[in-house]
Amino acid sequence: MKKKTGRIGILLVIAAVVVFVLFDFFKDSSKEEKAREAASQQEQVVPDEPEQTDKDLETDQSDEETDFDSTDELEEDFTSEDEDNEDKSPLLSYGANKGDTAYDYEMTDIETGEIVKLSDFRGQKVFLNFWASWCPPCRVEAPHLQDFSENQDDVAVLGVNVKVSESNVDNVQEFIDEFGLTFQNFFGPEEMFGPFLVESLPTSFFIDSNGVIQERVTGPVTEDVLNGVFSMID
Repeated sequence: MKKKTGRIGILLVIAAVVVFVLFDFFKDSSKEEKAREAASQQEQVVPDEPEQTDKDLETDQSDEETDFDSTDELEEDFTSEDEDNEDKSPLLSYGANKGDTAYDYEMTDIETGEIVKLSDFRGQKVFLNFWASWCPPCRVEAPHLQDFSENQDDVAVLGVNVKVSESNVDNVQEFIDEFGLTFQNFFGPEEMFGPFLVESLPTSFFIDSNGVIQERVTGPVTEDVLNGVFSMID
C-alpha cells in the first residue's frame, strides 16, 4: 500500500514537471512570434529613406537655377515690351501747358494754301493766336498783333482761325482784309483745338525758340504786353 502510494506521488511530480516544461515552451514561442510581427510592422510603417547622392544634389540645384533664369527672361521680355511702347507713344513730350513742347499739328496757310507746322518755325520765337471773325475781343486785339509783327523781326506771329466756329468761311478773309493783317494766318484742323484747350477766344501761346510754351493767355493782348513778355523769352 505504501509502495503504491509512493509510485502515484512520483508520477504526479513527473506529470507536473512535463506540464510546466510544455507551458514554458509555448509561452516563449508566443513571445518570439509577437516580436517578429512587431518587427515586421515597424519595417512597413517606417521605411528606410534612400540616400541622396552628390549627383542628385547637383541635379536639384541645376533645376533651381534653370527656373530662376527663366523668370529673369520673362522680366526682361516684359521690360523690353514696356520700353517699346513708351518709345512709340505719340506726342509723348508734347502739350499745351507752360513748360510743354507745343503740339505740332499741320495747318493750312489761308493766303497760299501751303501746309506748315509749328516745328517749321523752330529756332524762332512764336506767338500762336487762335481767333474767329465773329469774336469781339479778337477784333480789339487784331491791330495790336499787326503793329507788333511790323515793329520787330524776332517773333513769328501766327494766327489760327477756328474755322469750325465760323458761320460763313468768307468772313475769315474779310476779317484779314479789314485789319490789313500781313502776318501769317492759317486754318487749323478741328482736332487741334481740343488739345490746345481752346475754349474761349482769343487764346494765345508765347513759345520760345525751342518750341516750348512759356505763357498761355486767354483774352486779348496789347503790343506792350507782347513786347514785355517776349523780352524775357529766349
